[in-house]
Amino acid sequence: MRDPVMNEEHHAKEYQSRGVVPFWPEHFLKEMVIGITALGTLFVFGLFVHPALGHIADPADWAYVPAPDWYFYSVQNFFDVAGFYWSQAGLVKYDWILMFLIPFLGIVVLYAVPWIDRYRERRLLKRPLMFGLLVVGILAMGYFTVNGVYAHDTLVAQEPVNIFKSSCETCHAINGLGGNTTGVIKTPTGQYIYPPNLTHVGSYMTPAEIKAQLVNPVGGMPQLSLPPAAVKDLVPWLAAHK
Repeated sequence: MRDPVMNEEHHAKEYQSRGVVPFWPEHFLKEMVIGITALGTLFVFGLFVHPALGHIADPADWAYVPAPDWYFYSVQNFFDVAGFYWSQAGLVKYDWILMFLIPFLGIVVLYAVPWIDRYRERRLLKRPLMFGLLVVGILAMGYFTVNGVYAHDTLVAQEPVNIFKSSCETCHAINGLGGNTTGVIKTPTGQYIYPPNLTHVGSYMTPAEIKAQLVNPVGGMPQLSLPPAAVKDLVPWLAAHK
């Protein structure tokens, strides 16, 4: 009968002769040091660097543009771009394939990689296919992250335009767009008013006057009941038209 202790020693010597580093205690201690360092770093950041809470949620704030945290911009922007081309291809009724099936299959493939890839070579340069997929993935995440930030900033910049179109464009025009074609509007009280063209409104009204007109309109203009956030976004945009 073979001695288990002698058998263990034999395997240990064989591993050392082949340059194999045992998991215990070498690898275990290294991983423990890395884990403690990572957790300690997170603890220090959590203790001294507090995250910004942002604005209090307001369901009535129609000027708010929802967006994920920056590290999810790549995911959001990928689905924005993919969804656009998906709809252009006339596959809107098959959205479940894009939104559920494809991500699910991607997760399954990631979990299956250790069983699919049985190649023992660990050096990246000796594994061009895997190394290439890694580089493409990193570049794609970087591109969609940057593009996602730009897309969000663009939406925020366009928000005053959307507010104007939904609340003001029926009566007023800017740069030849919108406004009543006859120039005369009959109010619910039976009064006829002439809504001014706002292309150069910033040249004859101050931001304070524009805000006052939006909050407490005079001259036959109806009450808009705009949320404070919408007024805050709309005033500087209108004042910039000079």
